[in-house]
Amino acid sequence: MNAIDFSNSYMTWFPQHKGDNIARIQLDAACTLIDDKTGATKQFYLIAPCRSERMYLETPLFQMPNYEFCGIWAAEDFLIIRTGWESGRDNRQYGIGRERWLDTRLDVRTFAHTEVLTEDPAIVKATLDNLALSARTELYDPATGRRALLEYPIKTMNVQQEPPRFQVDTGPLILPDFTVTVTHPIECFEMAHVVYNVMDKAEFVLRKPVVIGTGEHQATTTDYSVIQFAAARNEILASQ
Repeated sequence: MNAIDFSNSYMTWFPQHKGDNIARIQLDAACTLIDDKTGATKQFYLIAPCRSERMYLETPLFQMPNYEFCGIWAAEDFLIIRTGWESGRDNRQYGIGRERWLDTRLDVRTFAHTEVLTEDPAIVKATLDNLALSARTELYDPATGRRALLEYPIKTMNVQQEPPRFQVDTGPLILPDFTVTVTHPIECFEMAHVVYNVMDKAEFVLRKPVVIGTGEHQATTTDYSVIQFAAARNEILASQ
């Protein structure tokens, strides 16, 4: 299976009326949920974040108070995630694509050739040769019999030449929480970054509410503030 070319993969929505806005947004990461008991699978895609804006008007175009607009898309449904400085938590909105827009399209492109790199020297060489690097991280939850296959571009790769070592530090990506009960599977995800330097475990930092300040100066914001460790099966992919 060749790696996803995230830099050339997009979600595009098409409005009900021709005069309304069409938005094409690059994909940042993917996750496939797999139920080993039923064999059911479903793919989800994280879109790149942007900022709230006023469309096709005179300046100023940025809305104020401003917020980050992001979201997760599947073939049928979506979860919009709005995060602003005034909110202590993501403002999440679930919906069905065909009910909100005329159509939503996921164009997921793959590289022509992908090689799985299994040894540290090969990972160091591919990094310094400036090959396109991405990764797959597989997680398994024995309590539910469900698996998650995370796929994401490696935007930051650290390497050491002597002795050869690597350390992935990248994101954002989407991480499922197998412990929560949700109405729709797309609602189980948290946004996260990942770091690891071995193939059998990963460390995530999740975007969660966090209290800052004390006393009358206390406030709540949302940032990457909760660390989670997981047994994992990581693969480093070099593509052309």
